[in-house]
Amino acid sequence: MDRSRALTSVLAVTFAVGCGDTAGGSGFTAGTITSAPATSGVVTDPGDPASTGAPTTTNTTSGDPSSGVPCEQLTLCPATTAPDDTTGDVATTQSPLTSSTTAPDPDPPADPCAGASDGPHCGSELGGLADHNSLHQCSGGATQSASPCPAGCEAGACKPVAQDPCASAMSGNGLYCGGTLMGGDVSALYNCQNGATAGTTICSAGCKVNPPGVADACNPEGDPCQGAMSGDGLYCGSGLPAGDPNDLYDCAGGATVNKTVCPDGCQVNPPGMPDACKAVPNGGECCLQVPPGVVTQSFSACGDGGSHYGIDYGVALGTPIYAGIAGTVVGLQTGLPNCYDNGCTMQCWNAFNYVKLKSDCGDPNDASRDLFVYYLHIDGLGPAIQNGSHVDQGQLVAYSGNSGCSSGPHIHLETVSVPKGQGGSLNTCNSENPAGDFCP
Repeated sequence: MDRSRALTSVLAVTFAVGCGDTAGGSGFTAGTITSAPATSGVVTDPGDPASTGAPTTTNTTSGDPSSGVPCEQLTLCPATTAPDDTTGDVATTQSPLTSSTTAPDPDPPADPCAGASDGPHCGSELGGLADHNSLHQCSGGATQSASPCPAGCEAGACKPVAQDPCASAMSGNGLYCGGTLMGGDVSALYNCQNGATAGTTICSAGCKVNPPGVADACNPEGDPCQGAMSGDGLYCGSGLPAGDPNDLYDCAGGATVNKTVCPDGCQVNPPGMPDACKAVPNGGECCLQVPPGVVTQSFSACGDGGSHYGIDYGVALGTPIYAGIAGTVVGLQTGLPNCYDNGCTMQCWNAFNYVKLKSDCGDPNDASRDLFVYYLHIDGLGPAIQNGSHVDQGQLVAYSGNSGCSSGPHIHLETVSVPKGQGGSLNTCNSENPAGDFCP
């Protein structure tokens, strides 16, 4: 399959562990897992916390009736909790983490190594918070450390990582930024052909991950707008020296004022008429595009053998996240730091940054229901993204991050399907496997 027409679902460079997202217990005991190096990361998450540990905030939406914390901010909402809103209206934004007034979990989960023999164990052999792709060192029935395994864990050892980064190119032949390939150089652009590297280009200005269906590319050196020969205005990158042909540049005074990625390509217009992004038909397809990165934790909740209510994709820090479906931003959070190295205390379980979209199409599989799409653990938002913003499919909405209880950058994608007019909350059985909504 030609990379230019394939979805941008690819692998990442290293492996790390984050909170809020895997089969097992309902909380996390500080100090039970030690951190692993976190650079560009293939990531999975060690546990679905209970409705505790959210930062102090003022929010008018309903949530956990016992703590006053809205379900919007919880990675695991109790079954009796009302939705975060009843109308699908825009949710309020939480303030940065400072302190917590929530009581500790009265029944903390057992240590994954409880009952296990001393020595190394893959998480799949253990219960509770154990991440299946991590290698746990057990001693005296307690976890001494948990080391992420980039290629997975098997028989008490990490599997070896393939020497060729292009072996992890999962979307067919084409160009991939190394930050989305396992073992790839984040500053290089790889030409992947049939699972092998056919060539690499060092991107001195960095490598740009493009939306699904658009090949990745090196960032241009210098300012392309220096070559804008017709004065100030909008130019497709194909008409500028070293410009990205998939970008629309707003040039003023020979410098780039703004740049927009065109999901369906850039339209070069006749002289005297500004160039423009090609229109997205009907606001985009009524299906969900796959984020970049390797799947490090699959959906496993609601009868599927676990309690991971989304899919995790490992990526390099700052990887662009493009809207998988056209919709409206109805909730967001920024400004929260990573807290993994502080032991993932109950205070920080749910303290992650996120953006939440309400699909224009509703649920692609059920016209009677609305669909909400969450991207968790983000580092920041795309240009002009705020509550109430409408986004087209393929529009930049956020950048991947490492916020909350996470040992490495990753994207947690969660989709919530509810009857029309109701609000969506994380981690209930309204959360469905996102793969059922993916574009063919």
